[in-house]
Amino acid sequence: MKRIKWLILVLIIIQIYFPAGATAAEKEKKEGPSGFFLTGNRKQDRIPFKFRSNLIIVPIQINGSDTLNFILDTGVGNTIITDPTVLDKSKLDLKRKLMIEGLGEGKMISGHTAIGNSLSMQHMQVNQHNMLILDEPITTLSGYAGMPIHGIIGYEIFNSFVVTLDFGKKELTLTAPSKYKYSTKKGDKLPILIENTKPYLLADTRVTGRDYKDLRFMIDTGAGNALLIDHSSKKEIPMPAAVIQPREGLGLNGVVKGSMGRIDGIKLGTYDLKNVLASFPDSLAFGMKMTDRNDRNGSIGCELLRRFKVTFNYSQHYLVLRPIKTRMKESFEYNMSGLDILAAGEKLDSYFIDHVNENSPGARAGLKKGDQILYIDGTSVKDMNISEVYQLMKKGDGKGLDVMVMRDKKSFFAMVKLQRII
Repeated sequence: MKRIKWLILVLIIIQIYFPAGATAAEKEKKEGPSGFFLTGNRKQDRIPFKFRSNLIIVPIQINGSDTLNFILDTGVGNTIITDPTVLDKSKLDLKRKLMIEGLGEGKMISGHTAIGNSLSMQHMQVNQHNMLILDEPITTLSGYAGMPIHGIIGYEIFNSFVVTLDFGKKELTLTAPSKYKYSTKKGDKLPILIENTKPYLLADTRVTGRDYKDLRFMIDTGAGNALLIDHSSKKEIPMPAAVIQPREGLGLNGVVKGSMGRIDGIKLGTYDLKNVLASFPDSLAFGMKMTDRNDRNGSIGCELLRRFKVTFNYSQHYLVLRPIKTRMKESFEYNMSGLDILAAGEKLDSYFIDHVNENSPGARAGLKKGDQILYIDGTSVKDMNISEVYQLMKKGDGKGLDVMVMRDKKSFFAMVKLQRII
């Protein structure tokens, strides 16, 4: 049993109360420009981001706070504080309490709206900003990403700017929509739909030898997997014959169970990606909770998107894809060790085995849950982020990893011979 290493942060039911107040003109005079804007009359801003576990993590400041780490997620409509401990609630104007339902089999999450906040990301700023503050922190996000995660932001940025994600340089570019000019040198231009704050793309796929035209996929930068297919949708797309049942995926409301297999391919514009790993979630945690279930056939996540330089132009309803040549040659691979790793410790730079799959290379090497990984192939994991650790576990079928671990205050070496299982 292998674990689906993907994270889905789509919120399905959010009703946030934004009380009426002064007119827009009065607010702008008092608080500055309304909506999201670039300071100093800038037309463009370039912002470095971190890429951990296939999640885009950007630096955000709220009400003059220290820099916080936010996941940039096209699947989220409103700004969400997932770690309420980083803000002083006594200084927040908290209003309506609400319950949130997202993907996963757990209970709904409670939170409050907070109005009239300032938010900035380098030279991007917004005044009088309303956001959702969860009542309890979601600690699993930080362990999964290998760094502290304090919140999620999405639609409001994408709807305010032309947003370019350069996965090669790990750089986010925000451009004023009136100043962005498309040219064929920037890549293929594909039409998208923006519905209920989310972007959708039509794509052709081939599954078990059968072609499916114009499937409707949400473009989800908050998903770490390559592709998710709702096989219970109206298209009734079958799962491949060869699948594995991963341990679990992670949604905002808990685990998302399902299967994983390979589809023949997916075509995005002129780009045809072959032998793609796809997740097929169970309807209990996915399909039954999706308000657009009958119209959506799945989602495209960052394991696929990271192979391109991607530009979102919501105002003109299109997407631009420019391939990163070296990454287009990479195959879609899954963890070959059978080990699930989580980050822990004050700096989240200590890595512990969270689960060992039965009859896996990790199990055969004698590794157990709770073991702390110290070195891999002679390199200290203190010098690696969690994405680099997992990348080593996709090194190649038959390759060996020399792993040094700590158990009960004693260290020992284990040789993990990697094995491709899907």
